[in-house]
Amino acid sequence: MDAHALLTSQGWRGTGNSLHPTSNAVGLSRPLLVSKKVDNLGIGKKQHRTSDMWWMNAFDSSLKGLDTSTQGTVVQTVTSGGLDMVSKAGAKWVGSKGGLYASFVRGESLSGTITPIESESTSPSACGEEPARRKRKRDAEAKVVEGTKETKEERRARKAAKRAAKAEEALVEDKSEEIEEETSKKETKEERKARKAAKRALREQEAKASEPTSVEDTPELEKAESKEERKERKRLKKLAQEAEEDTADLEKAKKRKKRRKDE
Repeated sequence: MDAHALLTSQGWRGTGNSLHPTSNAVGLSRPLLVSKKVDNLGIGKKQHRTSDMWWMNAFDSSLKGLDTSTQGTVVQTVTSGGLDMVSKAGAKWVGSKGGLYASFVRGESLSGTITPIESESTSPSACGEEPARRKRKRDAEAKVVEGTKETKEERRARKAAKRAAKAEEALVEDKSEEIEEETSKKETKEERKARKAAKRALREQEAKASEPTSVEDTPELEKAESKEERKERKRLKKLAQEAEEDTADLEKAKKRKKRRKDE
């Protein structure tokens, strides 16, 4: 980065001038003097060994102390190496050599970027199957304990009994439906006549109402119809509605029976 060009573009007047646009009395006109470190001295002026490449020989002393003379066993004979001193609590310096072992060699382990594969037992399908499997296992154990484990013959007999019970239920349902149909047929025969009579009476009343009459006779006819025939008209309407409802129920029962037979 060219600091001189950057400051000049921002309005600086050049070397020997402060950052103020017009006056050098405001701000610094001379650069700050900063000392540069050119020696090997550190904090406290303790000279360190720059030639000690600790990262190259960190494990040398520990590896040299491995005793493999006995077959099948490895014994560590060195207990005062750099790594051993780091592992000791409160070790301010690493042995008598000094160096950077205490700061850099021992550290936290880094986790990998590859996520572990989940086991099959943690999958949702396996979690859902486990309770059913355990239940079946418990039932089987209970049967074994009680000594009532089913044989093939018993299983066949139980299934045959189930089928017979289902067949009996189907027969009972069919009989009940037939009885309902017969009763509905009887009702329809009796009520058909009433429905036809009601329709006939309604037609007659409509025809009478549509017949032209004189202006003088109309109030009397309206009064006579409203008093005498109102109840009859309502009764006939009710009979017609009941007959229509019965026919609709009969058709529904027939459709239900046909659907069950198809199944």
